[in-house]
Amino acid sequence: MKNHLWKIEWRDAMSVGIDEIDEDHKIFAGLINDLNEAIVERMDLEELKRLLDLIVDDAVQHFDHEERLFAQWHYPDAPVHALRHAEAIKDVLAIKARVENSDLQTEWIEGGMEIKDILINHLITEDMKYAKYYRDNLKGREATF
Repeated sequence: MKNHLWKIEWRDAMSVGIDEIDEDHKIFAGLINDLNEAIVERMDLEELKRLLDLIVDDAVQHFDHEERLFAQWHYPDAPVHALRHAEAIKDVLAIKARVENSDLQTEWIEGGMEIKDILINHLITEDMKYAKYYRDNLKGREATF
């Protein structure tokens, strides 16, 4: 029996109401689910490292995407949100460095769950703040470049 303890199922409550950002978030959820599956299936460490690299790269690109939108929107809390991005990436990279030096499955499971928690909590707390700003001030206008 496969353990999907930390599988992410997309729910409407996770939506920020901005299609292009929601698509980014869904891609992230898929990558986390791929990592979960790789750990459950006990894939080799090179595959796990590859998936972690994809997750980190995706998070960096997504955060950059958000910050470009914030500049376009003149989002007043952009500097604080960008700081949260930097903190999240720093934390994720520290976890990644820790697990990459371990061949223990428990270390990989814990690290994967920590990364998932950091990035999902960011979505639920920080991203919902700009979602409210967007709804209140920009909905209906062009949100992309």
